[in-house]
Amino acid sequence: MSYADTANRLHAEGCNCCQSVFGSCCEKYGLSFEQAYRLGAFLNGGLRVGSVCGAVLGALQGLGMEYGDENNRQCGASLAFLKAFEERFGSIDCAALVGPNGEKKKELCPEIIRFAAQYLEDECK
Repeated sequence: MSYADTANRLHAEGCNCCQSVFGSCCEKYGLSFEQAYRLGAFLNGGLRVGSVCGAVLGALQGLGMEYGDENNRQCGASLAFLKAFEERFGSIDCAALVGPNGEKKKELCPEIIRFAAQYLEDECK
């Protein structure tokens, strides 16, 4: 199953956006789903205040597992993802993405989750 399909399944089963995206790739890095679930537990809803989208944060966690090092020499990978995400969706902020009162959440979050998880799969082969 692809990362995107896994992420959307996890979201449909009740995981938040961050848990869904990071949970789709965690096994590649030797983490259990339970560990990924806990790491993403409070990183939804734009850090719960409408800031950075949880799917973005989950993708950054995955990119950190792939490229992170003690000197952050590979931070270009995170910047490339953020640029691609913002070009596709117009913002990385949850509140801007889902609109007032989360009115676009049900239709947009699965697409955002799919994009972020697919990006990870393509980038971290």
